[in-house]
Amino acid sequence: MNSVFLSVGSFILTLDKNLLVDIGIQLINTCILCLVLSKLLYKPVLNFMKKRRERIASEISNADNKLKDADAALAEYNKKLAEIHAERAALLDEANKEANANKQAILDAAKQEAAEIKSRAMLQIEREQEKARDEIRLQIIQVSSLIAGKFVAESLTEAKQEQLVNDVIKDLGDVKWQS
Repeated sequence: MNSVFLSVGSFILTLDKNLLVDIGIQLINTCILCLVLSKLLYKPVLNFMKKRRERIASEISNADNKLKDADAALAEYNKKLAEIHAERAALLDEANKEANANKQAILDAAKQEAAEIKSRAMLQIEREQEKARDEIRLQIIQVSSLIAGKFVAESLTEAKQEQLVNDVIKDLGDVKWQS
């Protein structure tokens, strides 16, 4: 038995054959364990990591696609919003034009109606004036007749009355009747 003694401080290590065989067996067991674990675990861990990497890449890709879709939807929304604003402005302009046209039509109708009312009023005033003139003439004639009747009754003698009747008949003979 060959043994080697190593002395390190107060610790003594003896390297004998059993220790070396034990160390060799443990090294072989460790290598076998590493090979078995690498065969059993390395590939599944690599596959797991590969799948995880692919899943993360696909999620990033999906997120990018969703972001692009969201940007496109936002652009479409902004476009539709601009169209709605333009349509609203057009409707407001049209409503203002229609309101102005209605206002002008109402004003024109009111002016025409006022002119008609004025012309009817003027016609009625003229009729009333003519009627008043006729009534005044009638009253003047009646008053004149009364005054003339009184005057004639007092100052008219039979000879003057005959002369007046003859003068009237003479004047009536010269007048031509219009029919």
